[in-house]
Amino acid sequence: MSEQQLREAFAAAQAMPEGPAQHLALDGAIRAADAAGEAKLAFEFRHESIEKFVFGGDDRRAFLAFSLSLAAYDRDPEIGGSHTEHSILWQFKWIVNALPEFPDVPLDRTYAVLDDMRARYLRGGHSLHAVHQARWQIALHTGDLDQAAASYHDMVTAKRDSLANCAVCVPSAQAWYLMTLDRHADAIEVAKPFADSWCRTQPERIRTNLMLAHLHTGGHRKAAELHRAAYRVMRTDRLHLPALGTHLTFLARSGNQARGLELLERHLPWLDGTPSPHDVLAFTAPAVLVLTRLADDGHGGSPVQGRTSPDGRRAVTTVDALRAELTALVEDLSARFDARNGTTFQSELARQRMTAPPLVDSLPLSVLDTAGRRTRNRIAQVQERIAAHTAAGDPAAAALARLDAAVLLRGHSDRETRFGAAEEAVLALERAGLAEPLFRARELLWQLYRDGGQGDQAVAVLDLLLDEPSLTTARRGQLLDESARLFWGADRAGRSLLAADQHLAAGDRLAELRSLTDAVASARHAVWAPAEQVLARADALAAEPPADADPAVWDSARGRMHLVVAWWYDSEDRDDEALARAELAEQCLDGVVRGEAAVFAGWRLLRRDRPVEAAQHARRGLDGADESDTRQLHAVIAVSLRAQGDPVAADALIAEHGLQPWELDDDNDDYDDEEDEDA
Repeated sequence: MSEQQLREAFAAAQAMPEGPAQHLALDGAIRAADAAGEAKLAFEFRHESIEKFVFGGDDRRAFLAFSLSLAAYDRDPEIGGSHTEHSILWQFKWIVNALPEFPDVPLDRTYAVLDDMRARYLRGGHSLHAVHQARWQIALHTGDLDQAAASYHDMVTAKRDSLANCAVCVPSAQAWYLMTLDRHADAIEVAKPFADSWCRTQPERIRTNLMLAHLHTGGHRKAAELHRAAYRVMRTDRLHLPALGTHLTFLARSGNQARGLELLERHLPWLDGTPSPHDVLAFTAPAVLVLTRLADDGHGGSPVQGRTSPDGRRAVTTVDALRAELTALVEDLSARFDARNGTTFQSELARQRMTAPPLVDSLPLSVLDTAGRRTRNRIAQVQERIAAHTAAGDPAAAALARLDAAVLLRGHSDRETRFGAAEEAVLALERAGLAEPLFRARELLWQLYRDGGQGDQAVAVLDLLLDEPSLTTARRGQLLDESARLFWGADRAGRSLLAADQHLAAGDRLAELRSLTDAVASARHAVWAPAEQVLARADALAAEPPADADPAVWDSARGRMHLVVAWWYDSEDRDDEALARAELAEQCLDGVVRGEAAVFAGWRLLRRDRPVEAAQHARRGLDGADESDTRQLHAVIAVSLRAQGDPVAADALIAEHGLQPWELDDDNDDYDDEEDEDA
């Protein structure tokens, strides 16, 4: 393979969704570079893949890639770019923190890597802040609390620099350490200021730690809020499996073991795809606590979904049987860690996690129960219905009442209240098996996630909606149109094309034309192979309006399509075709479309030294143009007058309309695709 082919293969692997398939593809590209004798390229590929492996949950691949990258760098420090040394020192932190999570990796090896990291940091003149943090975390894992305390002190007193962990992850780790010492109030003090800060795994992890600290200190309402907010993000990412164990602990110790079972059943299959034994242990021990609480409540014989069998199916088992199975797994894993560490700390910790006593008899988790007084007043009658139906043993009616509450709260100023009410309605309707109301609840949740900037969560709900057999073709097209706005470039264009196909099948040719238009608009921001074919389809459709089409509406959609194509051609440097399309759009009966098209044509004619024609287009476009385009059209006329040698008339026009100097620059006519979507 040539260097170009190797780079294309690696780029294709990087563009894949995170997960095992991507990791295999990255490995393949690395091996191909090795086989081709491209040492520098192989180093580059390995180095850039380490983050994918770490945050994709495949630490063993990260270990190998880092080891080989480090060796190559030591042989030839010039093999990477100017920032290679800094990124290698940063990657040391990922590796040294992950090594203890595998009981087959000797502890001596972990400390050797830590010592190497320390030596390199010192040689580079860097602070040892990150080294001290890694050391106290390893010591805490082995149960050496004295060493953990000493290294923790070294960390908090060390200078922070560019190699220290981020400003959110450090207090998150501090909170966890303080909680192990039963210093929950101190944990809150350290972590609370960063509860809304962001990084790759935050704020969901710091909120999870704060959740448990607030439960211990009596901040029950805050704990429930943090649980809902953190779990919403974590539930779709396997990387958070150990933190999900903390949520199981919270639920079991707050009298919410039934809710804990729902989380346990949902995430239990993740155990089989998790390479880290420590992550499995961190999830499984709290899972046993949930099952123990259920058994204590008399539900030991109740059916539950078990682990995934080799054939991919999940057998139905009982609470008692699953508890026995997971207890054995916990005992085996903790014993393996203790054998490696030469202590009994992990076994003792696991027993504590499996037998922790309740902190609260019954903590309300519903957003309906924890919302403010004004919200509760708004939904008081619905809450009474929910309580009455629940007491009467009618979960279906209670679930329908929760949907009513979610609809009432969909415009609430607090997004957590909006989200929480809709999520609870969906969950209750799923349990009750009410298909049609469940679909309506998911539609509401989709809209809330979409409008609230929760892209990944929105797409996950959308996929469930699109899989609904009863969904009409027309509605499927509408949903695909709506979802396209969450994407960019080729992905967006592809969704718009799928929407167009659905509109075609539903016989809605106007919606089809608009979706095709959006697909072409999206192609402006990406290399999208079907673009020309889609344009030809749009042109053919625009030329033959259906008999029942409103002539004015159809003409506006067709004019908008021509304008979008003009911008696409402009981005492709197809200037003559772009101008021709703009002139077609100027024939539209819709004054707003004509105005936009005249702005486009006017500036481009000025660039071609054709000021007289530019002014003609601009003057024609003034009839019906919106306020923004009207200003631009006057600017085109003013610039045209100057170009024609009439600065007095130009200055008079500028003064009349209060035009600013920047408005007389032809770089200001940026096009906004959102206008297409709203047209």
